[in-house]
Amino acid sequence: MDINCHTKYLAIIGNPLGHSLSPVMYNSIFKQRKLNCIYLPFESRADNLENVLKSLKNLDFVGFNVTIPFKQKVIPFLDELSPAARACQAVNLIKNEDGLLKGYNTDGQGFVRGLIQSGATPRGRVIFIGAGGAARSIAYEMARAGVLRANFLDVDYQQAEKMAEFISAQTGIQAFPAMMNQAVFNQLAPDTDIVINCSPVGMFPRVDVSPLENLAGIRKETVICDIIYNPRKTKLLNMAESNGLKTVDGLPMFINQALLTLEILLQESFAAAELEEVVGHYIK
Repeated sequence: MDINCHTKYLAIIGNPLGHSLSPVMYNSIFKQRKLNCIYLPFESRADNLENVLKSLKNLDFVGFNVTIPFKQKVIPFLDELSPAARACQAVNLIKNEDGLLKGYNTDGQGFVRGLIQSGATPRGRVIFIGAGGAARSIAYEMARAGVLRANFLDVDYQQAEKMAEFISAQTGIQAFPAMMNQAVFNQLAPDTDIVINCSPVGMFPRVDVSPLENLAGIRKETVICDIIYNPRKTKLLNMAESNGLKTVDGLPMFINQALLTLEILLQESFAAAELEEVVGHYIK
C-alpha cells in the first residue's frame, strides 16, 4: 500500500503484544478493501502510558485498541466514555474525535455475540477465571443478557472481591469472589452453567499451560469458554473437549470486537467471514 498524507493511522497498545494478530488482520483487510489505512502495534510501559496516548492523539491517529494490562489504566487520561465503558469502568477501544479521546468497550458485546453465534446461551451461573478488565465488561453484558450469578476467581482475592462488588452494584445479580485454585473451582463446578477463562493463562507462547488441572466436577451441560484466540484451541479447551463438553474459543469474540472497531473508527461494515478468512491463516 502507499502511505501518504491522507493515510489513516490505527493502533493497538498493550504489553505484551507478541501474540496479537490484530495488526496482520486489520492491515490485510485494509489491503483487500483498498482502504488508505494502516494499523500499528505499540508495546508500551505502564509508566509511559500517558505519553503514549498523548503522542497518538497529537499524531492524529484515528483511534486505537487497548489490551492487557491497560483497559482500566487508560481511563484517567480520556476525555469521555461511552455508556458501556462508563458502566464497566474498562476500555478496549479509544477514538480520537477532533483531539478528544473517547473510550469504548466492545469486549462484553463481542463475547456475547460470539457465544450466541456458537450456539450457546448467556444464562444461569457463570465462573469467571480472572477478574481483570475483560472479565468486568463480559460480566456486565452477560448479566444484561440473562445471567443470574457470577463467581469471580482470581489469584488476587482483593481484585476478585472488588469485581464482585462492582458487578453486583452495576447489574443487581449475585456476584461472589474467591481465590483461584483447583479446590475452589471443584466446589463451584457442579452448580455452574458456563465457565469463562478471562485470564492470559494458556495464551501464546505458553500454550502448554491451563488455569485448571482438570474439569472433573463439571456437568456435561456446562459450556467452557476461553477468550484467548491464539492458539484457538487452548489447553483448557482441549481438556474440555476430551471430557465431551461444549467449548467456545476466543475467535468469535475477537472477530466481533474487530467488526465493532471498524464500525466505530472508520464507519465501515465488513462481513465476519472476511476477517475469519484472514485470521485463519495464522492460528490453529
